[in-house]
Amino acid sequence: MAVELILIRHGRPERIDFDPDGANPALTDLGHRQAAGMAKFLENDAISAIYVSPQQRAIETAQPLSEVKGLGATIVPGIAEFDLGHTSYIPGEEMGKLDEEALNVLIAQATADEFVERVRTSITAIIDGHPGETVAAVCHGGVISIILNDILGMPIETYHDAKYTSVTRISAARSGLRSMTSFNECHWIRGLS
Repeated sequence: MAVELILIRHGRPERIDFDPDGANPALTDLGHRQAAGMAKFLENDAISAIYVSPQQRAIETAQPLSEVKGLGATIVPGIAEFDLGHTSYIPGEEMGKLDEEALNVLIAQATADEFVERVRTSITAIIDGHPGETVAAVCHGGVISIILNDILGMPIETYHDAKYTSVTRISAARSGLRSMTSFNECHWIRGLS
């Protein structure tokens, strides 16, 4: 039987201009409301396990889902975003237009071999551990893009704009065949500001 993997992007995080210990932003108030809406949306899905990136924005996003499902969330370092350990975090909507050099640096980080391989390895381990079950993984836009690019056969540099707390569903068969069954389910964020 196939595994249904529900990929959830974290909610809207705070901006951190500089932290010498590594920027690890928490959610904004809006991000917490987005996470609550996502949890309510998934309340009746038969989720048997929740996995989460070690980054604060993902952990806080997973909390409402853990509460409504009565499940603890297991931290998986391999589904952390490529920006883990960076000294700043600026949400995409606050970055503005990037010049060519800055854009190339961002693409290089988001497609680095080490990042891509750890995402692939971690997602495969999650899938392999839950035959026939539905599991959720709360992670990041870059992680979701890597997975979708593999499934869709798209260039690794392609970025899929997963909205905050959006749900993307992946079906993974025992044969190794994977398909995307939905992308960017996120009606609960409409009207939130």
